[in-house]
Amino acid sequence: MKPDYKFPITNYSFTTMKTLTLLFSFFLFTTISFSQASEDSLFQQFLKQQQQGIQEQEEQFFQYQQRVTEEYRKYEEEQKKAFQDYLDNIEKQWGERNTKTSTKKEWVSYDKDYKSRRSVDFEKGEAKVEVLIEPSQANNKDLIQQKIKEEISKMVADKGNDDPLSAKEKSPEEKQPILADQLQTKDKQPVTAKNVGQFAEQILRVSETKQEEVKGKDGEKRIAVIITVPLVPDHLRKRAITYKENVQNESQRFKIDPTLVFAVVHTESYFNPKARSGVPAYGLMQLVPKSGGRDAYLYVYKVDSLLTPEYLYTPENNVELGAAYLNILLTKYFKEVKDEQSRLYCAVASYNTGAGNVARAFTGKTKLKPAIEKINAMTSDEVFAHLKSKLPYKETQDYIIRVTERMKNYEEWK
Repeated sequence: MKPDYKFPITNYSFTTMKTLTLLFSFFLFTTISFSQASEDSLFQQFLKQQQQGIQEQEEQFFQYQQRVTEEYRKYEEEQKKAFQDYLDNIEKQWGERNTKTSTKKEWVSYDKDYKSRRSVDFEKGEAKVEVLIEPSQANNKDLIQQKIKEEISKMVADKGNDDPLSAKEKSPEEKQPILADQLQTKDKQPVTAKNVGQFAEQILRVSETKQEEVKGKDGEKRIAVIITVPLVPDHLRKRAITYKENVQNESQRFKIDPTLVFAVVHTESYFNPKARSGVPAYGLMQLVPKSGGRDAYLYVYKVDSLLTPEYLYTPENNVELGAAYLNILLTKYFKEVKDEQSRLYCAVASYNTGAGNVARAFTGKTKLKPAIEKINAMTSDEVFAHLKSKLPYKETQDYIIRVTERMKNYEEWK
């Protein structure tokens, strides 16, 4: 599925040259019948028409780019409003201090009434079920256990589109539940819809059920009942396997090292397909719709397009555009960096903070050419050390360390 808003980018140079060749051949053929003066006049007229045609096409494309940019602005406003409405509904029940929404590392899903939520911390490897009850129900053990069982069942079956915000963003249903192969019973069997009841009973027996008082923005006091469920020990690798073939295919397509793509996904989302940052960025490789995602789509499909959360939450789309964007950084922005390892370091840092900030780390300015000249005068170790100490944000300094270290974890999947 491709976005609806699109405009073809004509390959002007190729089309124009082809037309010029054909018409110029015809022009030469007709020189027998026309004087030199007529030939000059016809040729000048032809060139003028071609130039006007090119200018018109360029103007049309520029105008369309402006329209798409305006569509992004309007859509962004709609998304901000939807997210604020979502926050307001959460805070009404849970209060500001206890409000929790999805992040890069954690997926959070609420029921429609916002009185219960399931969350999974993909970095820590634990899932959590939380249910709001009335203070008068705090000692009703049977009621509490029944509600916990219901929420565990929902969590096991959830394919990532039950949450109210996910519904507004039209987040696509995953092919399998988010926690497929991520939970196991006492006898190490995968938890499925068939054995989830047994699993819930086991969890209630071995896990502590906590109670915390919360006060909603509506002024009402409630009790949050909380139970934590561990994921399987190798949870991250199991999630990575789900996207292994997709990553390998896109890496081959865009001629980049698959270990780089795996490491970026690992660092950006911990292989959480529903990752969402506050920027907002979406999906496995945390693509920002109006910048990296848009640039990558333009590069791959030669059309400008409005990318929705629905599109970027789809793993196949996300990995395709994420790999394409890495290719842009390696083969366009930092093409002139001579040392392959230095080029990799610059591309990784740029994926996180932008090429301009990488250039600024070397020269204090955002222009790439002077920065690349300086980079080419350094060894790759010197480039790495310089980036670690001079990049403007500690997040990016840590990012290049994490990504390059994690590439080693996926060597066997090359």
